[in-house]
Amino acid sequence: MPFAPNALVVRAVDKIKDAHPLAVVSIPALLKTAVETSSDPVAGLLFGSTEESALLDQYFALPRPPDPDRPWRAIWSEQEPWQKRKYPGGTLQRRRTDASGRGRVMIQTKMPSPPDRWRLTPTAGAELVAGINPGNATSSTKPLNIVDLALWFGRNEDVADIDALVEWFKATFNPHVADLVGTLYLDGVPGDYKSLPFEVAPSPDELAEQLGADPPAPTVGMDLDALVAAIETRVIDGGFRMPPGGGLVRRVVTAWLRGDLVVLVGQPGTGKTMFSELLARSMEAELGLDTPLMIPIRSDYDEAEFIGYERLDGTPQLRDFASEVLKTGAPLEAHVVILEEFNLAAIEEYLASVLVAMQDQERVVRLPGGELTHLPVDTFIIATCNSYRDEPETRTRVSSPTKRRSTTITMPNVLAEQVAADGIAIIVDLAVDLIKQQTNRVTARIAGNRPAQFDQLRDNGLSSVTAASDLSQAVRDKLRSIAGAILDTSPGRSWFTLGILRDVALEIAYAPRQEPDELAALGRAVADKIVHQLRGTHADADPLLAAATGLPNYSDIEALIVRMKDGPPDELLPLV
Repeated sequence: MPFAPNALVVRAVDKIKDAHPLAVVSIPALLKTAVETSSDPVAGLLFGSTEESALLDQYFALPRPPDPDRPWRAIWSEQEPWQKRKYPGGTLQRRRTDASGRGRVMIQTKMPSPPDRWRLTPTAGAELVAGINPGNATSSTKPLNIVDLALWFGRNEDVADIDALVEWFKATFNPHVADLVGTLYLDGVPGDYKSLPFEVAPSPDELAEQLGADPPAPTVGMDLDALVAAIETRVIDGGFRMPPGGGLVRRVVTAWLRGDLVVLVGQPGTGKTMFSELLARSMEAELGLDTPLMIPIRSDYDEAEFIGYERLDGTPQLRDFASEVLKTGAPLEAHVVILEEFNLAAIEEYLASVLVAMQDQERVVRLPGGELTHLPVDTFIIATCNSYRDEPETRTRVSSPTKRRSTTITMPNVLAEQVAADGIAIIVDLAVDLIKQQTNRVTARIAGNRPAQFDQLRDNGLSSVTAASDLSQAVRDKLRSIAGAILDTSPGRSWFTLGILRDVALEIAYAPRQEPDELAALGRAVADKIVHQLRGTHADADPLLAAATGLPNYSDIEALIVRMKDGPPDELLPLV
């Protein structure tokens, strides 16, 4: 089953470029219609944009055009290599009408209803080569070799060799009418065209890429269950503790498949950022994606900061999201974008174009300078968000239109859920696990010969804790007592997270392995880290104060809590 080799087709396209579109589209469409209807194109036949569109669809549509609005590969034009669907009823029709008005090339006879009757003039070929408008070089065209047209139109035809392909073209289009052959179309096959053997099978994807189409996206070779399981394994291996019952990864991936933006809402320390980064990196490793794009949102963010702006000289200055996602060289592949603290700024101020594109069938985004791009279908956005209710002084509300385009997942407090399931005794084991996770990160940098300047100091302290028994009994008991006092309150079950426990555990790990030093470290962590997270009523602080009894800095902790009670009735006052 021989087919024309792509190398010959590309060579033919190079020969056809800069030809007149009437020579490449309109006249071949007229000739093909004449063959199919057994009509004489010089005498005339019913013809119009419908037939041109059919020809373009059959022979000029390539898979994965870089712009979905321009599906046809205009091999005759270097300046506009892809054409819109309105082309037959626009430029081509105007060109035909212009030629007809001058009595040249193609003559139109109006009919009572479309389509009109069109015919070739007896000297159509010579007229088009000379120019529809004499003296205007842009209205003329160069002669085209029939073999080059045959290679393009017959690139997917099963024929024996180049001579057979030319015969197929002549039978399909019958160019031997009027004066076309010898003027507009030249017969004969160059000798070097016969040196390349025909292929066993056509390679339309490879040819499309050579002619400027987007490369195909690699196929995900597993089902959703397998993909979720593989990602979950990588996320857990990265140190993230999944909430009891699991399902978090599936919720995110399923929301992405639906086309939603995923918003992770939760208290600081619930692992929103850690989970987002590990999830994105896991997808990169599992599916071979580009490096995830992390965008930390600032309070002054607007569309100029997120997408870009036009300089005073008119040139566009694009930001990372525009250059790496909207103008990506692989628009059919998935792109993971993390918006960190995405409600620090008014979301519609910077994300409006993307939110609109998510609901638009063509997913069009206009760049600074006016260029139109398309938001790739698999643009997977995950945003971390602290609640406006908890932090009204620093956060903006999420509007209803944004919520409509989002799946909002409340990150569970895994620490509170784990303690509720296993009892407060588990708190020490969790703390040790968090220390070991940090140890692994530091030792990995050291083993990779890329230690940070203070990593050796970190390793000296962290490596001294590998099991709960490495900590004194007194600090273990006191840590359980303090954690239990906090988690017994309703506000505490919200704000006391693994992130805070991690910081407390590391404070203890960096202390000498002596009971007094460990208790002093725990006391510092309570005063410096835990007290400032307190919220709720005065009564919610009392269990912590009672549990802190016996710590070396108890008086400091007590003074801080007294100050927090010195505010509105029965409401703890933040100190910072």
